[in-house]
Amino acid sequence: MTTPSGAAPGSGPGDEAMRMWMAARDRAEAAREATLASDAERERVCELLNRAFSQGRLTPADLDERTSRALTARTHGDLEDVLAGLTPSGTSAMWTQRPDRGFLPRLVFWVVGLLTSPFVLGGSLFVLFGDGVGEKVFGLVLLVVFLPGLIALYRWGHPRH
Repeated sequence: MTTPSGAAPGSGPGDEAMRMWMAARDRAEAAREATLASDAERERVCELLNRAFSQGRLTPADLDERTSRALTARTHGDLEDVLAGLTPSGTSAMWTQRPDRGFLPRLVFWVVGLLTSPFVLGGSLFVLFGDGVGEKVFGLVLLVVFLPGLIALYRWGHPRH
């Protein structure tokens, strides 16, 4: 069976690119799984297992068995095998969670936010209630200058988990 252009189905340039991408992804995943695990990573897996046990997702026997496997794991692949069934498919809680940034970035956000809020408020007021075109343009300039930096600083100080 052929397509109207005469090519066999499933043999287009997009299919070849997809096969190449999948092969590269598989090679990268195999290399990551073969990477040796550190003691800190083993401890992180044990913390995840304890959390799953406290949520009722593991039995005591399963917790003991998985914890002993985690402590003797040599590679990231071994650690991911220990976490099998505890995380959504395609993701591993061990590799996706980021550590908390702490107090200083949040303090920086609030100090900078308090210093720039009059400019953002003034820009908003100029845009909404300005009499002439010049005042509205000035308000837009204030918003364009101060608001994106404030939003970026917020995302830096308050990361999503």
